[in-house]
Parts: sequence; C-alpha cells; structure tokens
Amino acid sequence: MNQHCQPEAGLPVEESELALRSQLGKMEEANQHLEQNLLRQREVESQLTQAIRELEIRNFEILTSRDQALTELHERERGELALCQKTEELARSNRDLEQFASLAAHDLQEPLHSIQVFLDLLRVKHGSSLNEQGQGYLYRVTKAASRMQQLIEGLLIYSRIDAPDSTGMSLSLREIVEEILTDLAAHIEELQAEIYVGDLPMIHGDPLQIRQLFQNLIGNALKFHKHGVPPIIHISGMMIQNRRHSGSEKPGSLCQIEIQDQGIGISAENLDKIFGMFKRLHRKDEYEGTGIGLAVCQRIAGQCGGAISARSILGEGSTFIVTLPALQDK
Repeated sequence: MNQHCQPEAGLPVEESELALRSQLGKMEEANQHLEQNLLRQREVESQLTQAIRELEIRNFEILTSRDQALTELHERERGELALCQKTEELARSNRDLEQFASLAAHDLQEPLHSIQVFLDLLRVKHGSSLNEQGQGYLYRVTKAASRMQQLIEGLLIYSRIDAPDSTGMSLSLREIVEEILTDLAAHIEELQAEIYVGDLPMIHGDPLQIRQLFQNLIGNALKFHKHGVPPIIHISGMMIQNRRHSGSEKPGSLCQIEIQDQGIGISAENLDKIFGMFKRLHRKDEYEGTGIGLAVCQRIAGQCGGAISARSILGEGSTFIVTLPALQDK
C-alpha cells in the first residue's frame, strides 16, 4: 500500500520545484530589465544634467553678448551723436569761412583796383622817365597786382559754388564743351593744339558751375603741355552705375567724363595734393595760375553729387576723371 502511494506524492513536489524555478527565472529576468532601466535612467539623468549645464553656459554667453551689444550700441549712439555735432560744427565753420572769403575778396577788390589804376597812371605818365631798373620794378608790381586780382576772383568763384540759388537742370555736355572750345579758339590755334571730343551724354547740374568745371580742366590740359610740343587732348564720356547707391528705389546712373592729355604729367606723390587750395606744383615763371582751379573743380563736382580724380605719369601726361549725375529718363 505504501509502495503505491510514494510515487503519487512525489509528483506535486517536482511540479512545485519547476514552478518555483520558473518564477525565479522570471524574477531574475525582471531584475535584469530593472537594472537596465536604472542604467538607462542614470544615463538620461547624466545627459539631462549635461544639457542643463550647457544651457546655463549658453544662457550666460547670450546674456554676455547682449550686454556687449547694448554697450556697443550705446557707444555707437554716442559716436553718431558726436559725429553729428562735429558735422554741424564743420558745416557752420565752412559757412563762416565762405562768408569771410567772399567779404574779404569784395573788400580787397577796391584797394587793388586803386593800385592797378595808379600803376597804369605811373606807367603812362612817368614810364619813359624810369630807368631800366625802375621799369623792372614797375613790371613786377603790375604782375603782382594782376596775380592778386586772379586770386580774388578765384576766391569769389570758390565761395559762391554752394550759393542757395544754384539750381540743377538738364544740360548737354557736348554743347558746353563746344562753347568752351569756341571761347579758347585763339589760344588753341596759337598752341596748334589738337582736341578730340567723343560722345558726351546729357547731365544734370548747374550750367555755370559745369562750364567752370570743364573750362578749368581743358584750360589746364592746354597750359601744362610740353614745351615745343603741341598739346593733344581727348575728351570722352561713358555711362556707369552708381556703386554708392543704397535703397529700394531704382539706382541712378552716372556719367564718367575723361579729359586726357599728353602733357608734362604729375608725380605720384603729388596726385593727392593737386586738389588743395592754393596748391601749386610749379613756379609762377614756369606756369601761370593761382592754385585754386582744381580746388574749384573738386568743389563743383561734389556740389553736383559727383566726384573728380586723376591718374598721371610724370612726363607722359594726365587724365582727369569726372563723374556727374546723368539725366534720368522720365
């Protein structure tokens, strides 16, 4: 009886062990998953901590950059304000200087005129009684008075360039150049000069100022020729885009005019100096002039919204480049 009951009692024990082992296996597997989840959580926490640190550093950099930008903005605003003040002071100083030059030139004209009148009387009435030395003194004083008259006239022209009544209008540059050449015809024939005029565009500007500008430049091209060599001058023009344009509207066009000669030229170190007031590169006995002409040209070009520059090789000639606003198509 006992031999038949023992096997039957052992079966539930084996099943319990298998079930227990199965449960243990599942618990170990669950434990491994839990450990893996814990590791992943720690990695995520580490990454999150690193990200927070990087975010704090970036936030600090942004705040620092913002403070620097604000500081730079305030400095720029102060700089712009100072620049505006300096610009206003310079404009006021220029107006005062122009007014002084104009008044001084007017005030100098009357006594200079008296000097010239008495010099003429002295030469007419007592010239024959003067010896050779006296004649030389009279000649030198007369030349000095004439030069002073040219300086005064130059100052008056320079001071009147920015006159409020200067109004712009459409101009045929070709016609202006032809009128200038007609006025200089006798001098051109005397020098046996050859002047070639190419296509020149319509421009916008003040007629008197534009005429003065090109008369000075053409006159200089005739004046500063090589001794014994007839001057050869080329005048040409072309349209270019305004590279300084900014804004949403259509950019304006400029015309570029070149006056090229084959004269004595200008040295490289003097190219930046030739547009200064009273700047002369040669003695009075070599080439006549006041040293104001190119300064007048530069001021006229600037007043018209253009510019003037030069390139030259000493002994080979010069080219003066003038840019002016072209007449816009309506």
